[in-house]
Amino acid sequence: MIATVREKLGADVQAFARLTSGFFLSPQFKEAFKTALAMVIAYAISLSMGWDKPLWAGFAVAFVSLATVGQSINKAAMRMVGTLMGMVVALSLIALFPQDRWAFIAILSIYTTFCAYMMSGSRNAYFWHVSAFVCVIICVNGGADAANAFQIAMLRTQQTGLGILVYSLVSIFLWPVSSYESFKAATGELAVTQLELYRACLRRLQQQTSKEDIMELSAREIQQKARFDQLLAAAETDSYVVHELSNQWRSYQQQVAKLMKTLAWWRESFAEVHSLDLPQLLPSLDKFAGEVERRLQLVADMLAGQPPESSPQNVQLQLERTTLSRLSHFERSALIVTRNRMAGLEELTRTLFEIVADITGNGPACEATKVPLVASSPLSLDLDRLGSLLRYVVVFWSVWLAYLYVQDLPGGSTLVIMASAIGIVVVNTPQLAVAKLILPLTNGLLFATVLYIFVMPTLSGFQSLGLLLFAATFVICYLYSEPRQQLGRLLGLAMLLSVTSINNQQSYHFLTVTTTAMIFAQLFLILLLTAHIPFSSHPERAVRRLVGRFFRSCDYLMGTMRWDRSHPEKRMHRWRQAFHAREVATLPTKVGSWLPFLDLHYLRGTTMDQVKMQLTSLQSLAYRIQLLREECQTKQADFLVQEFARDFRNWLTQVQSCFQQMAAAPDTLDGMKMRTLLDDKLLQLEERVQEALNKAPETVNREQDAINFYRLLGAIRSLSEALVDYVGKAAAIDWTPWQEDRF
Repeated sequence: MIATVREKLGADVQAFARLTSGFFLSPQFKEAFKTALAMVIAYAISLSMGWDKPLWAGFAVAFVSLATVGQSINKAAMRMVGTLMGMVVALSLIALFPQDRWAFIAILSIYTTFCAYMMSGSRNAYFWHVSAFVCVIICVNGGADAANAFQIAMLRTQQTGLGILVYSLVSIFLWPVSSYESFKAATGELAVTQLELYRACLRRLQQQTSKEDIMELSAREIQQKARFDQLLAAAETDSYVVHELSNQWRSYQQQVAKLMKTLAWWRESFAEVHSLDLPQLLPSLDKFAGEVERRLQLVADMLAGQPPESSPQNVQLQLERTTLSRLSHFERSALIVTRNRMAGLEELTRTLFEIVADITGNGPACEATKVPLVASSPLSLDLDRLGSLLRYVVVFWSVWLAYLYVQDLPGGSTLVIMASAIGIVVVNTPQLAVAKLILPLTNGLLFATVLYIFVMPTLSGFQSLGLLLFAATFVICYLYSEPRQQLGRLLGLAMLLSVTSINNQQSYHFLTVTTTAMIFAQLFLILLLTAHIPFSSHPERAVRRLVGRFFRSCDYLMGTMRWDRSHPEKRMHRWRQAFHAREVATLPTKVGSWLPFLDLHYLRGTTMDQVKMQLTSLQSLAYRIQLLREECQTKQADFLVQEFARDFRNWLTQVQSCFQQMAAAPDTLDGMKMRTLLDDKLLQLEERVQEALNKAPETVNREQDAINFYRLLGAIRSLSEALVDYVGKAAAIDWTPWQEDRF
């Protein structure tokens, strides 16, 4: 009996030990513990130094705490630099407009609006966010008193620096989580996916796999590339190994992006060569394809820590001239274009191998790591960003006018500050419904109210207060530990720090709770009233609007395509082309950002698979238009231009008509009828081109002229197929519920 009890008790103890070990060593526990500890230390230092507003240090701890050291330090650096930037701008405005209220508010509005615009188009979005609301905090609290404003600016800076320093030290010395392992895993996954995608493309070239398999791998590649980009920035900060090889990793990042694009364009040429006997025309195809595949495999192996078994071998994709001469001009051109694109893959994979060999220490430094980085312009015109700015301006001035003219406005200056801090985030993420913020904020407010009214008045000394602060912070961070719960975590911590208002001279007023509730009630009311300025925030309306803009931009770009380049384009025309080209390139991604928020309960007859397939087809259409625009820049033979300019214009007119109908009423087009029409036009065009090339005089450049024209014709054909494919997918969706009014 005793032995039985002892065994049972021992089993229970072991089970409890395993349970508690899993709890205490879980990532959720560690991150919650670190945040809570940093919060207590920051408050302890601030209160012991007699500094006012210690909650600013607490906010710094709450908002820079992320999963890894690198991500936290990056965000902490942006918060610190943004604070300094906001401080400088605020003090400058107070010095320039000490007595001119409206000029002061107008310039402040311009600056915060500029920050809101830059926030949505920059990789350093958090810097612009912090710079905007810190500037508002100092301007509002400092007023016209320059000395008071300077003190507030210095206090804000030192409290923010304190919170950042404390959390950084805690995250470094206590259970540090480096980004390197996650970055290494993401890099390996991306390399394996690109290898699998290349293999799938080879099978597709041999008609051994479906297009859907390639699309699935391509979507996975895009997601993994985005994760790789994010983790690279973090790993450069918290990993010495990655930081020392930063140039090599950035070059690798560029080459991976080029490989993605090259694989996508290579796939576009498959339809034109399916009828050809490729093994006979390209005798070294298997050897060539195997060498490219082997290089991608070696890249994946080196990233996984395995040394390469051999170096890349020189290989060329040779043509069988005897068989090639029996082909028509179009077939010959199709084969040569496909061969040239595969040669581009050979060059890219060799460069990738050299870069990865340099990174992993399996080869010498290569010139490819010296490729200059391509910078993007954050000032490019974007209608969605301008629409967000309009909404932000309405929110900003509504709050300011209420603050100036409504007597005894609950919250007063705090409402203005919160409108700037939260409003700038809400307008830049229109997919996030304001109503979804109410529940997590209410939960955080109720939790903080219970502590503030019933617990804090019973405490004495910082020991008990610190224990309460640690426990409350830990509970919030632990309960909201998932990435998708980050919003609830931030709102919960913000309510805890705001309502408790911990200070050396602590006071308790129920008005603190009611005023805080009134501030957010007013702010949410303003955000809800402006939710449809200037565009509807309903996801289905947003998708329809963006798709309509996409096809209108496609229509404009098709209207600007021509062969006759004798007359130079005006600057305004070039600017409009650049604008619409950017619209076509970016709108499919914007459409994709709205898809998770679609409420299919109201969209009868529509499934998420249908919507995703439509988005994939839209992205393919964007690639084809980009390819056609590039091919239109290729110089064509004069006799071909004169012979077929009218046919090309007729085809453009027909496609423009389809684009216009898709923008206005996507359910009115008949996919089968359009396919027949476009196929007939292409068949006539190909027959006429074949006859013209056969009758053309023998010249040195005749074969090159045929290749150039075929590349253009191939782009025309691929765009026609992509358009027909999109119309077919759009016809499968019932668009009537998408147009119904919903409140």
